[in-house]
Formats: sequence, C-alpha cells, structure tokens
Amino acid sequence: MFEQKSISRDEIMLVVTGSLSGDRTAEFHRDMDELVTGGTRVITLDLSKAESINSSALGKILLFRKKLAEQDRILQIKGCSDALYKTFQMIKFDTLISITR
Repeated sequence: MFEQKSISRDEIMLVVTGSLSGDRTAEFHRDMDELVTGGTRVITLDLSKAESINSSALGKILLFRKKLAEQDRILQIKGCSDALYKTFQMIKFDTLISITR
C-alpha cells in the first residue's frame, strides 16, 4: 500500500507499507510518476513500514531521483529499518540520495 501525505507546501511524502516487490513495483512506479509530474519540490519516501524492497524498485527510485534532479527537485528517504539502511550503504545508495533512519 502507498499513501501520499502532504507535509508542507514544498514537500510531499509517499508512505510505503509492506513489501516493495513483484506486482507492487508497477503500482509504486505509477505513484512516483504522479509525484514527479507534480510540482512539489521535495518528495520523501517513508520506508518505516516497508518490509522489503527488490532491485527493480531500487532501480525505479534511482530513475525518479534522476528525473527530479533534472528539475532541481529533491528525493529523500526517511524511516528505513537498520537492515535496509545497511543495504543502501552496501550499494552506495546513500551517496546519491539523502537517507535517514
């Protein structure tokens, strides 16, 4: 499940619940595409309720980060588990995207 929350005029959050893999990756892509076409300056992914994430979803996050950077906008990740944070560090994801636990 994905839920959009308006944090401020300049920031919107997409809360990810459950596994971010399989069929859910397509739904995630649609939701993120909608946010990218919007005008919000900062998009935050809240992964505090995410159980797992696959490589396809990671690739989509990088794609959306690139699209947003081209528009001088920001993608950030908040609330990920220790295990997911360690995975992000291993693949150097944390050098491309601001990630906080």
